[in-house]
Amino acid sequence: MRKVLAIMCILAVGTAAAMEIPEADSPDAKLFAARCSICHALPHPKRLDWPHWRHILKLMHRRAKERGVNIPPEEWRRIAAYLKRHAR
Repeated sequence: MRKVLAIMCILAVGTAAAMEIPEADSPDAKLFAARCSICHALPHPKRLDWPHWRHILKLMHRRAKERGVNIPPEEWRRIAAYLKRHAR
C-alpha cells in the first residue's frame, strides 16, 4: 500500500511539473496540485474562466464530501483564489 501511495505522489508531482501550472513552486499551486489530483487529473487553471471555475469548485466540494475527502475551508479558499488569479 505504501508503495502504491508513493507512486501516486510521484505521478501527481510529475504531472503538475509537466503541465507547468502557473507559479508551480508557490504554496497555493502546490496545494491546488495536491488536493485536486486526489481524484482526477490536474486541470490547468487556464482551462476555464472564473465563473466556470466557481461552479466547478461547488461541484467538487460536494463530491469531496460524498467521498469522505475532508478539505478544510481555508484550503478551499486558497484553491479558489489561485484559480481566480490564473483563470482564462
